[in-house]
Amino acid sequence: MIAEIETVTRPVTVQNTHPECLTEIFREDVNLTVWQRELSQDCREFADQFAARVGKYNRFVALENSLSIWELLPKWALELKGIESWLADVEDVVEMYRCLFEPDALGVRLQVLDTTMCQRFHIDRVPARLLVTYSGRGTEWIDESNVERSSSPGQLPEQSVAPSGIKEIPTGAVAILKGEAWVGNEGRGIVHRSPDPGSASRLLLSLDWLS
Repeated sequence: MIAEIETVTRPVTVQNTHPECLTEIFREDVNLTVWQRELSQDCREFADQFAARVGKYNRFVALENSLSIWELLPKWALELKGIESWLADVEDVVEMYRCLFEPDALGVRLQVLDTTMCQRFHIDRVPARLLVTYSGRGTEWIDESNVERSSSPGQLPEQSVAPSGIKEIPTGAVAILKGEAWVGNEGRGIVHRSPDPGSASRLLLSLDWLS
């Protein structure tokens, strides 16, 4: 008997309150995994203080063997209340990403955004990007059923999704977004954008493998 070959027709999203859900990103039919969690009070307090005080910020660090997470921050931020809790959380997230993908080198970017970084819905041309919004509004995304894709490679057409169809990754959640450079995921990367931050700046951590 010849087994039937299952055809993957539409990428799906996995969201759960257990961190193990992040491993579902390896499924062929999944292009977004979200670990929904609550940040500790100390972690939230540091993130809110730092975002409000710094205003706008963009720092990139390439990590190899060492976890020099403190290099992401200006020296004065190391004196803020809750810094130990926040640094420990970032180290845990970095270790989680390393365990999943085993990259030789890791790119870590920390940003504070007081304006919309990319208001157009788009896809990332990376294998898999991890995002955590520590303060402010989380990244917006749309379900594949609402996505309009081009028939040829290139920029996505403008998305005509209704406001009710736009979803938001919760603040504090750990999300892994599968991009176009993931082998076999060409033309299926998760479609997302930066939200309007409103009155409060966003503190955003992103991780990418460099090799």
